[in-house]
Amino acid sequence: MNKNIIVLTGVTGQDGSHMVDFLLKETDYHIVGCFRRLSVPNDENIIHHIDNPRFEKVYFDLTDPTSVNHVVKKYQPEYFINFAAQSFVGASWDIPVATWNCTATGVLHILEAIRTESPRTKFYNAGSSEEFGDVEYSPQDEKHPLRPRSPYGAAKAAARHIVKVYRDSYNLFAVQGWLFNHEGTRRGEEFVTRKITKSVALMSKALREKRTPAPLHLGNLNQKETGGILKIL
Repeated sequence: MNKNIIVLTGVTGQDGSHMVDFLLKETDYHIVGCFRRLSVPNDENIIHHIDNPRFEKVYFDLTDPTSVNHVVKKYQPEYFINFAAQSFVGASWDIPVATWNCTATGVLHILEAIRTESPRTKFYNAGSSEEFGDVEYSPQDEKHPLRPRSPYGAAKAAARHIVKVYRDSYNLFAVQGWLFNHEGTRRGEEFVTRKITKSVALMSKALREKRTPAPLHLGNLNQKETGGILKIL
């Protein structure tokens, strides 16, 4: 195990990029940032770290066990932090298999690679409040049953179960958090909060310039907030 290395996935997203910022500022770890190979680069959230000698960019695909195994075997990291996923709940209905392969099976690939190649690596996986789904009470806690209502939520719930199975069966350090909605300027613009704030900003700009603002288009409005997640009425 290399005690000075952290492998971090999802570095181009909101959480992953903020974690890169934090680790480079507050620790002396060498950060291995995992990227999917895209024809059009999507690295604006971490472009300020590209030339940092403590930040190493590697191509990686959670759905490819060979890719996952190669990274774990090569770096033998002290920590493996997984923020990668198909994380847009709405899209999980359009691409359920891809969502499952990345969000659930991808976690299994990581755990199996750690088990066989670097069993002392500490693993953290980002979970979701969507695992609670059809909530029974608010606020939810660790005793609340998993009742997902989307392919994304089901994939996150499956990941939670397989993390526990590997932790119990192989004595690995493997945990999964519950992440409720959290917002910021790096959050994808397809999410409703960013969609609304961006539209309001554009409307304000149009009014200042004495133009007619473009309308804001939203999806299902028959929703209510229930302890951090949206419940369909």
